[in-house]
Amino acid sequence: MRSQRWTKVMNESFRVSVLVLAVALSGEQLVEAEGAGDLFTVVPSESRIVYHVVHKLHRVDGTSRKAEGRARILPTGQAQVSIRVPIESFDSGNSNRDSHMKEAVEAARFPVVELKASCDGMSMPISFPATNQKICRAQISFHGIQKVIDVSVQAAFESATRIHATSTFALSLDEFKVARPSLMFVKIDDELKMDVDLMFSR
Repeated sequence: MRSQRWTKVMNESFRVSVLVLAVALSGEQLVEAEGAGDLFTVVPSESRIVYHVVHKLHRVDGTSRKAEGRARILPTGQAQVSIRVPIESFDSGNSNRDSHMKEAVEAARFPVVELKASCDGMSMPISFPATNQKICRAQISFHGIQKVIDVSVQAAFESATRIHATSTFALSLDEFKVARPSLMFVKIDDELKMDVDLMFSR
């Protein structure tokens, strides 16, 4: 009886030891994965994201210089990018108009726009400056809804420590369930055009 209990205890101890070792090893692998490649961070003072919407009577351009995010270029040549922009940071030069836009996109409920993208074939160049343009797969999180789109990204590698990335793409306000603001009973167009101009540094 004692022998059986002792065997059970030993077996349980062995399983716990294996589990602890597995967790430890997976943790080391995770750290290695997180540390792999070249990591760059957005420089807000040298970056901007601009939205453009069109009404029958005029065009509105709102600019944010509060983008935050990182880009990692893996040894495989894949680039992984994550960007966040506060809705409150967009400024069109008209506070009343900005207030209506923020109300339309429910900035209080959904305070940020997020973009997560993955691009293949974005290896660090051998010499600088160099430019690389690729189609990237991007997940946009806006107004509580996520959409996956393809975007064209141009990466200008100014040096081994600075990358200037630009992209232009369009989103549908209707697809993101945004109630389009109206002026004189006419709604703004459905298209929300985005110009992304980011400087990354490390």
